[in-house]
Amino acid sequence: PPPGLDAVDAPDAVAVVAVAQPPRRPEAQGPVPTLALPGDTLDDEAHMALAVGASCLASLWGVLHNARYVAPATTACAIVAGLVGAELFSGVFHWATDNYGSINTPVFGQACAAFQGHHGAPWTITHRSTINNVHKISRATGVLSLLAGVLLKPFHAIAMSVLLLGQVGAQEAHRWSHVLPSSQPKFIRRLQTSGLLLSSVEHGKHHRSPYAEHYCILFGGLNALLDRSGVFRWLERRVFLWNGVEPNSWKDPIGGPAVKARALR
Repeated sequence: PPPGLDAVDAPDAVAVVAVAQPPRRPEAQGPVPTLALPGDTLDDEAHMALAVGASCLASLWGVLHNARYVAPATTACAIVAGLVGAELFSGVFHWATDNYGSINTPVFGQACAAFQGHHGAPWTITHRSTINNVHKISRATGVLSLLAGVLLKPFHAIAMSVLLLGQVGAQEAHRWSHVLPSSQPKFIRRLQTSGLLLSSVEHGKHHRSPYAEHYCILFGGLNALLDRSGVFRWLERRVFLWNGVEPNSWKDPIGGPAVKARALR
């Protein structure tokens, strides 16, 4: 059987490798990847590259086009605001899709299923290329960047363009956080150790039952502040009082009761 698989897993693993899995990427971790979404693939396809390229160009256009109408200092402030907003949004979106919804949820169903399924097979993301990993979110961010660049005032348009591009970056940072440092390119390790990219150590703190903390996945720099503030427990309490729905973190058999108690106290 392939390295890392025992004899029990071998028959199924061989079938998956032979039929569905492209050649193993050098940074890939763990055993045979598990795909949680119907129609998902590890193959790179032309439409993926087109979506990613168009999204990046749309965000870049949103910044450069609107920077013509404001001072350089204003542009710099808008970029910083966009980066902070990107980190914050990545955390809030991750918290929401980890804890609520399913594949049947309108609009966000695939994101809910992907984030929740990721906890069961976190190594799968390392088997993807960059374009395979980010093409789905790029489809949304590209359209939104164009709308922001046209409809918003320059400062807000620049900040929003950076925020949206940051979500593409967050998904790729997430992928590299699941790769062992020994398998990472040197520049990725340097970005992680300098705090400019989500590190394996930081994201590893999220991948512990009940998956209730460390949600930000761009830099990870806001995680400590957000977790100390209790904002996610406050949001969970508000949702529960509003519609009676408990988040998945409350249902975890290991740490769920403690998380629920903190939220409701």
